Amino acid sequence: MYFAVMSLSNLLNILTYYCGSNTTRGSLATFTSCISVTLVSRLMLNLHKSVDTGILTTPVQDDDYDSIALTTRINVQSTISSPQC
Repeated sequence: MYFAVMSLSNLLNILTYYCGSNTTRGSLATFTSCISVTLVSRLMLNLHKSVDTGILTTPVQDDDYDSIALTTRINVQSTISSPQC
């Protein structure tokens, strides 16, 4: 969906350069730039959100509230003691 909207806005911008008059050439350049930046940012945030919930997280049962909390467990000692190349 993101790439379809970006492609369509870029196509319209290109068409204004080739088929438009002198007053309309490049009139969609600002819009195309803004929509591309916004959609790429949204794509990165959505990818981060979907990946962030699954990496290094384990569900833990909280006995007080009967709800599931996600915690991150990293073995810091093995990371520190591993030889660096």
